[in-house]
Amino acid sequence: MSKLVTVPLPAPNEEASLGPYLSSMLDQELVTVVVPARNEETNLGHCLTSILGQDWRNLQVLVVDGASTDGTGAIVQSFARRDHRVELLVNPRGTIPASLNLALRAARGSWLIRVDAHASVPPDYVRRLVHHLESGDWGGVGGRKDGQGVTPAGRAIAAAMASPFGVGNSTYHHGRSVQTVDHIPFGAYPTALARELGGWDERLLANEDFEFDYRLRQHGRKLLFDPELKIDWQCRQSVPDLFHQYRRYGRGKADVARLHPASLQPRHLAAPGLLGSWLGGLLLLPMLRLLAALPFAVYLLGLAFATAHTSRALDPRARRYLPAAFLAMHVGWGLGFWEGLARRRLSLPRRSPANRGGSPIGGGLARAAVHGVAWQSVSFFAGKALVLVATAILAHLLQPSAFGVVALALVFITFADVVTDLGLAQALVFFPLERRRNDAALLVCLAVSGTFVVIAMLAAPLVASFFGHPEVTGMFRALSLSLMVRASGQVPDALLRKSLHFRPRTIAELGRATAQGALSVALAVTGYGPWAIIDGYLAGCMVWSLLLWWAVPYRPGRSFWRLRGAGLRPLLQFGVPAAGTALLLCLVFNIDYLIVGRLLGAKALAYYTLGFRLPELVIISVFNVISVVAFPLFSRVRENEQRLHGGYLLGLRVQAIYGAAAGVGLAMAAPMIVDVAFGRAWGAAIVPLEALALYATFRSLGLGPHEAFRGIGRPDLLVRLSLLRLAVVAPALLIGARFGIDGVSWAQAAAALPLALVMQVVASRVLGIPLRQIIRALEPAAAVALGVALAMAPVRFLMVGPEPVRLAFALAAGAAGAVLAVALADRRVAIEFKRLIIPGSQVQLAMGAK
Repeated sequence: MSKLVTVPLPAPNEEASLGPYLSSMLDQELVTVVVPARNEETNLGHCLTSILGQDWRNLQVLVVDGASTDGTGAIVQSFARRDHRVELLVNPRGTIPASLNLALRAARGSWLIRVDAHASVPPDYVRRLVHHLESGDWGGVGGRKDGQGVTPAGRAIAAAMASPFGVGNSTYHHGRSVQTVDHIPFGAYPTALARELGGWDERLLANEDFEFDYRLRQHGRKLLFDPELKIDWQCRQSVPDLFHQYRRYGRGKADVARLHPASLQPRHLAAPGLLGSWLGGLLLLPMLRLLAALPFAVYLLGLAFATAHTSRALDPRARRYLPAAFLAMHVGWGLGFWEGLARRRLSLPRRSPANRGGSPIGGGLARAAVHGVAWQSVSFFAGKALVLVATAILAHLLQPSAFGVVALALVFITFADVVTDLGLAQALVFFPLERRRNDAALLVCLAVSGTFVVIAMLAAPLVASFFGHPEVTGMFRALSLSLMVRASGQVPDALLRKSLHFRPRTIAELGRATAQGALSVALAVTGYGPWAIIDGYLAGCMVWSLLLWWAVPYRPGRSFWRLRGAGLRPLLQFGVPAAGTALLLCLVFNIDYLIVGRLLGAKALAYYTLGFRLPELVIISVFNVISVVAFPLFSRVRENEQRLHGGYLLGLRVQAIYGAAAGVGLAMAAPMIVDVAFGRAWGAAIVPLEALALYATFRSLGLGPHEAFRGIGRPDLLVRLSLLRLAVVAPALLIGARFGIDGVSWAQAAAALPLALVMQVVASRVLGIPLRQIIRALEPAAAVALGVALAMAPVRFLMVGPEPVRLAFALAAGAAGAVLAVALADRRVAIEFKRLIIPGSQVQLAMGAK
């Protein structure tokens, strides 16, 4: 509760000596002056002296102490003992909007005037304000805010804040004429109007005054600026303090823009746009150096002119701080604005108190899995559809060689990307939530990714010479920036997976796919060539990271950069083996790109990559969706053998059925798909598509152990199995390369089947699941593969007509064959899934529906 301290009116025997004073007060309407203050013992005395010295005597001065830790409250009480007009309110929340609303409720005056504690006003300030307000024409009145500097840096800051280069067309900083404005500082308002508007928005930590003025103008009232109303305002006295102040202003402006998008004006977007132009320049640097340098050159030129013009009124000691003051204001505001957008928290599902320690979704862990898979599936299907559409458009706009050189540049970036977090993101999913762990993981992600970026910049010529394509150098350097961007999003992504909140991840993935596809196509149309794909990829990564940070409440503490061994050691013990496994798996699953790019060239790599794209989008990415949900689920039930076995077998059966249906279907429809989606120029990708679709089918048979081993805390097993896989796959691909990309593709498929069977044998022994149960779980997939092949064969080999028509008939026949095969081979899969997704169902899966 807020505490109100008042001083009573003078005793009757004291009135005689105060006669003229009381007489002047009775002739004037009561005005309430509000002074929000927090730790203002240095400036508050000067502020109150200027207010109490007004020639308008009938005042109620409400000083709202925002939980100060210095002598602010004692100073107010001292003034209150000497002058009955001073009252003290205590705001335990400490925020300015809450202080203003507290004062609004206690105000007795007809007019409400705000004066901040580090400001002072001239003796006629209140009288002039009331004169304007009494006309009834204005909803608010304010004057010019003149910054006052004490230190040399403070004087430079005051000059920068009075410069149009520093603050744009902000009238209250440098206006010289009476005019209607959109915002007034330390405004004066009719008290009744302020109450009618509901006061100040307490959700805001900054920019609450601008937001209030915006609502006032939307209410049909006008704001008056009078330059004769001068406010002396103690500005920040050091450049770092100025930077933090404007960073807070930028965050506040982002919050207001979210509430009232129409309130944004060009001057508000100048600093964010400046930082955006600098980032764009960095992206263009490897390709168009002169154009990339343009935003930096223009700003430096403006900074030089503004400094020369503004510094004429400054002493030599203050002049040297002026450029830094301008830069701190612009970078602080711009950075704060983007941070404000990035920190916005999406609505996350709330758990009831009784359920906070267990499964996050009512209905058991199985229903949690279905909800997770549902959101991940939305992300997958919508996102991959966008990527597929963009790829098809780019295939018609760009030559295969353009795709090839970008694929070359992406090969090594892909390897580095999987270890930039040293596996700590996976460790966050495994261990209980703790702020110190989050901070440590974030620091490691940024440090390791930054190191990889530096290495990539230096090693780019070597990578280009490895592939025999010098033009890859600049592309490789540009793409290396994505390592740090993606690393910045690993921690929030892990936190969302840990809590099984997949809806925000879906939004982030869709945002990435949309940004990447839209920008790539737009740049390709304008003739950017392979750089269109690269810039689109970088833009997508940035959007993905920003949306993830927007979705989580976690923010690193100020001391997050201080590593603590106790909190970091368990993460590294779990994460480093996981990262090693991921690197090995990445090498296994991407060594084909290395071999094709090195031995067969960029154009062959383009055909091979496109042939891989559809199986990757339609099959492999679906399993990635399931694995994202499966890992946290397996980690939760690792102590319950029955639930672990049931969940593993059900997941294996479903994955194998889907992999068989989709893989055989893609292989049978490959000639029609390539012709319809990408054009006849890509005909060399047909055979790779056929073989790699079957490879994806075989791979689906062995994916279950990956998440199960990680979920039970045995990532070391994956390291050993990855080494075995690499030992088998690498020689097979080298032999296949002798027969071109067709040979490499079929070598992939031939190696995938026995390796998948080995994975299941190991899983049987480690998890304690009888091998016959695993084989029984795979039997329906064989029936589905046969059913799809038999259904699609007549369309592919006998039907004639336009390729789009043949493709439509082939896909319809394949779907019908898959459904019929499932119904005949294992109806339990369809029945269990149907019951599971229907609310209120009573199916009792071994995985554990309640």
